[in-house]
Amino acid sequence: MKCIVVTPEKTEIDREASFVVVPLYDGEYGIGKGHTPVVARIGAGELRITSADGGNAAFFIEGGFLEVSGEVVSILTDRVLVPEQVSLEEAESRLQKANALPQTNSDLAALKEKALVGARGMLFAARKWSKK
Repeated sequence: MKCIVVTPEKTEIDREASFVVVPLYDGEYGIGKGHTPVVARIGAGELRITSADGGNAAFFIEGGFLEVSGEVVSILTDRVLVPEQVSLEEAESRLQKANALPQTNSDLAALKEKALVGARGMLFAARKWSKK
């Protein structure tokens, strides 16, 4: 199957895959060959792609949508980073800043929640990748 990851700027990833794990808003979601069609909301966290030859690749993605149709996994996301671009210090700082955001009305509360989801997803990925 083909895995395509697109940001507003460009196509970031376009490769053959045997299995893909996507961080959805409410948990991880695994997709293999022959998967049923699906559309879902992406959260923030580690995107894992297992290549047809058995190689593995990991990326941090944040926000957007997943579509599985036929043998194509399409991911439309705001941000894609390779592990080398994600530091534990940056992720911790981002979480502190998100926690400090005001939530005095529903609009600000929604912005704070989005910032917290992104920061927590990045922190989870950074902690995992720093152990390797």
